[in-house]
Amino acid sequence: MKNILVALADAAIYVPVPCKGNIAKMVAVFQTATVQPGDTIVASRGATAVNTLTAVDTAGLVMETGVPDATNKGLIFDPDSSTAANTVIKLTPTGEPGASLVLISFDDSAYVAEPASEA
Repeated sequence: MKNILVALADAAIYVPVPCKGNIAKMVAVFQTATVQPGDTIVASRGATAVNTLTAVDTAGLVMETGVPDATNKGLIFDPDSSTAANTVIKLTPTGEPGASLVLISFDDSAYVAEPASEA
C-alpha cells in the first residue's frame, strides 16, 4: 500500500500513479469553511469515476471519507500504460469546496499478473 498526499484547489488536477494498482481508499480534509454539504472530490481514471468523496460538514477541517464506485472501484492504473488516462489519477472538485488535502491509499497488490500464455 502506498499513500499519496495531494493539495487540491478549485480545479481538476492529474496525479501520476507510483506503480500499477488501484485506489483502495480516499480521504480529504477541507481547509476552509466554504465547503458545503454535497460538494465533492471525484477520483477517476480518464472519464470513469472510481471513488467519490462527498462533503457532509460545513465546518472544514473535518476528515471526510470517499466511497468507491460500485462498478469501477477496481480499475487498474499503470504508469507504464500506453493509454495516458491510465497513468494518472484525475481529481476533480465540484461545487465550491475550496482548498483541501487529499490522501489516496493506493493498493499496489490489487492485481494478479498473469503470463500471456495463461490469460
